[in-house]
Amino acid sequence: LYYNKPVADVVGERLPRTLLLALVCHLLASVLGITFGIWAATRQYTWIDSTLSAISFLGMTVPRFLMALIIVYLLVFQFNVSEIGSFFSPQYGGAPWSWAKFVDLVKHVWPVVAIATFGGLAYNMRVMRGNLLDTLNAQYVETARAKGLTGAAVVMRHAVPNALHPLIMYQGVVLPYMLTGEIETAIIFALPTVGPAIVGSMAVGDVYVTATFMMVLSATLIVGNIIADMLLVLLDPRVRQFGER
Repeated sequence: LYYNKPVADVVGERLPRTLLLALVCHLLASVLGITFGIWAATRQYTWIDSTLSAISFLGMTVPRFLMALIIVYLLVFQFNVSEIGSFFSPQYGGAPWSWAKFVDLVKHVWPVVAIATFGGLAYNMRVMRGNLLDTLNAQYVETARAKGLTGAAVVMRHAVPNALHPLIMYQGVVLPYMLTGEIETAIIFALPTVGPAIVGSMAVGDVYVTATFMMVLSATLIVGNIIADMLLVLLDPRVRQFGER
């Protein structure tokens, strides 16, 4: 009703782009957040730890719509960027994929990717730092040190795998959030993604589009929990041994 086209077309237009955008943001936030969290925990109370903690605090407290508005203001009024509000420039909309089209895509979506990555990075870094600090004080870690293992081996082989458990379980609920968590940012940048589609369809009472997207989000929640369980089995030998009994 709202889009005046079949629901399958609405979902097919927005879901693949949203998934690609969300996966890129999630991978960047996970890799950078875990890396910076390890770096901060192993350098506790140094200037590095203080700087990274301040960055994570900003990422978790500053509203993303505010960051989006600031970036839009800088791009439009300071750098005279006019092509905001789509994935591609008009000349690349229906063109086949090429290096030039990929570069054009990056130019259009990097603000949303940066904002989403910054928020996820801050959360992952905060959780990883706290978990790793607790794990480094565990008895089995002290035993590993007493056996003569190097500091890097103790951290990477014994402490980090156990500190990752909460972040891995978080992956079970992060998939639906990946699809809808940047609603305000996508609306500000006028990107045709899943979040604005849900808001628009709910505003006019288009139950068909809304219900379809809710079913998609429910499916991603189930898939996310399955992926989280599989990752936990691969990471923790105790889970594998329990499952074999």
